[in-house]
This record gives sequence, C-alpha cells and structure tokens, in this order.
Amino acid sequence: MTDQHPHTQLETESLSSQPTIELVGQTRQQEARIAVGTAVGLIEKGVSPSDITITAVDVDPYEEFLERAAKRYGVTLAVWTPLNLKRTCPYQFAASLLAVLRARSNGAIDIETLGEPLRLGWVSPANGSIGNPLSPVRVDTLIDQYRGTALTIPEWNEHIAATELDGRTKRHLIGYLNWVDAQPQQPDSESFLDTVLPAMEAYDESVLPSQVGEESVSEVAETVRGYVRTMTLLRTVHQRYSKWLEHGRAEREWAGLSELLDAFATTIPGRRELPTAAAVDVKAATDMWALNVPYVIAVGLVDTEWPRAVESPIPPASRAALAQSDQPQASGVRPHSSWTTARDHDHFVSAVDAAQELLVITRFTADSEGVDRRPSRFLDDIELTHSTDDVASLVGDPYPPTLPEAIGRHVSTEAHNE
Repeated sequence: MTDQHPHTQLETESLSSQPTIELVGQTRQQEARIAVGTAVGLIEKGVSPSDITITAVDVDPYEEFLERAAKRYGVTLAVWTPLNLKRTCPYQFAASLLAVLRARSNGAIDIETLGEPLRLGWVSPANGSIGNPLSPVRVDTLIDQYRGTALTIPEWNEHIAATELDGRTKRHLIGYLNWVDAQPQQPDSESFLDTVLPAMEAYDESVLPSQVGEESVSEVAETVRGYVRTMTLLRTVHQRYSKWLEHGRAEREWAGLSELLDAFATTIPGRRELPTAAAVDVKAATDMWALNVPYVIAVGLVDTEWPRAVESPIPPASRAALAQSDQPQASGVRPHSSWTTARDHDHFVSAVDAAQELLVITRFTADSEGVDRRPSRFLDDIELTHSTDDVASLVGDPYPPTLPEAIGRHVSTEAHNE
C-alpha cells in the first residue's frame, strides 16, 4: 500500500527521474536495519551486492548500527572512509621503528621507545627463525618492569643476557637489539630504504592479516590500505631525503627521516578505496558525485542532519544580508560556504542522480532522547513514494527480509540473472 506525494522539482537542478521510495524507522538504529534489510532483500532478488550503495551525508553516526545489522543478516559491508593513516598499525610500526633508530643515534633508549615495535607484533628479520612474535601482554610486562630505564643498545644487550627471562623471550630481544645495532648511525638515502623496507615486509608477513577473520572487511581493508600507503610514503621520504642530501639541505640522520615521515603522513591524505566487490558499499554522499549505481539507499534524511545545522557566531539575519550584499568585504566579514546548506544539498543531488534504477530514502522519527525529528527539507525537491507497508519485514527475525511491495515491483530479477 502506498501514498503518492508529488513534490515541486528544483528550478536550478534536474534530479533523476528513477523511482524513489521512502521508508521510515522510529530510531536511527531501526533505520540502519531497514537500510541493510533493504539491501539484503535486493540481493535475495538477484541484485549483485556491488550494484547497491548505502550513502549518508555523514557515515560516522551510522557505521556501528549498519555493521551490527550486516552481521545480523549475514551480508558484507565495505565502508569507504578517508584513511586515517596515523591510526593504522603499519604506519605506527614504521614511525616506532624510526623513533628507535633516532633514539639509538642519540645514545640511551628508554624502554617505552625500544619496546613499541615489539608491542605492535614485529619479529625482526634477524629473528625470522623464531616464528610467532612476542605477545603484546608479554611486551607490556617487560615495559612495566623496566619503565624509566634508559640504556644504550650494547647496555640493553648485556642487561637482557644477564636476566632470568625464558629462552624464547631472550632470543627475541637479543635478536631485535642486534638488528637495531647493525643499522647505520648516519643513513644515506639508499641505506634508509635498505633498513625500512625489509622491516616493513617482515611486519607484513608476521602481523598483517591476509584474509578476513574476526575483523570486519572494513577493518582488514583499512589495515591493507595503511600498509600500502605507508610503503608509498616511505619511498616519498626517500626521494625527498635524497634530494635534500644532494643539495646539502639535510644532515644524514634518522631524526630528519622521522620528521619527514610524520610531515607527509599529516599533509597527504589517504585515498578512499577498498579491495572488494562482493560487498555492499557504504559511502559518504560526497563520494557519490558522478557515480552510476543501480540501487542507492540514502539514510539520514532528517533536518539538522541532512542538511546539517548551520554553525556560525554570525546571526542568521546578518549572514543573509552579507550573502546578498554587493560589497560584503565592506563589513570586514566575508561570507562563508558553511553559512548555507548548499554543500549538503549538492551532496544530496549527487546521491539522487547516482541512482540509476531505484532510490530508497530512509529516515528516523525520534533521536536517542525521544525528541521528534522532522523530515529533511530536501525531500520537498523530489517526487517521492512513501511506503506505508509495515517495515517489520525488514527488521524482524524472519530471514531473508521481505521487500515492501513498493520496492519489489521495481526490481527486475531477470536483468540481474542473465
């Protein structure tokens, strides 16, 4: 059963004319289950997961609920987000290794700095025959035991050799210390790569996952992306360091290399990419521009979220006056794009236009505190079919979820089974 609600088309935009269905949940969590249940229902109809994209103006408030619903329904999600490189294990390992080599060049190394590569699970190339890395708990115990202690590498070697640690732990630590001691004190550009690349490859082999296990596809993908991106940045550091040495702009030291890596990781953003097609994509609406996706599910179409509330110390009346002024600079205040909802509207248009066969709009009616949430004003810009069918078939226990009639009639199973 459906109610037709035609809306006035924007005069400035020509939105796509594909069927558009609205589904409404009571809470954000239920809305997320509706979105994932709709995706699963489409897949059961023969639609490929790679032909479905769930999008939001801001994925963060939805990611946990979407992942939880995906596990419930047994579907894989691939959440496309900007890579926060410094939070990935591969980058943290590379940075910790350079910190050790930097500290070694200065003399004594404290146990916290020395232990960090091991805490991240590394087995040095000198210890390749040992096999599994020391457990994080074991490394943390050692760090706690020697907290506040700073020694040179030879002194650490003598100290560890004289302890009553078990044989396997001793071999790990002494092999690691010997590896550090063998690295050049004043690296040139080539010895930098000769040091860090084999170490990164050893980390890849001993620590990084090769397939999805307990971690989600998104978590594994982020780790893989972090490794690839860190390797790229290390080569970028090598190129810059080489040029600086050639022109006498840098000393041969690990400190400069460590600072270069940190600078590049801060200023060069990670790309959005994931290595799987057997999953339903979850993307921020900003990434929907110029895409063609058969089935798009746009979540979060409530006011103050999409569009987001405008935040500015300038009162609304003053912002409007400045935006319409021929000489806004005369006031000493320049208009800013964040003063309007234009950017969020552009992202909405991108999401709508990306849908080639069907667009499903979802929203929730109350926030976590029970406050009513109004539909997004952007919904007035499209011709919308509001489904009054009970959404229980999408969020209840029966599996697979049953698509509402308003959606099912627009899915051509034959087209996807050819």
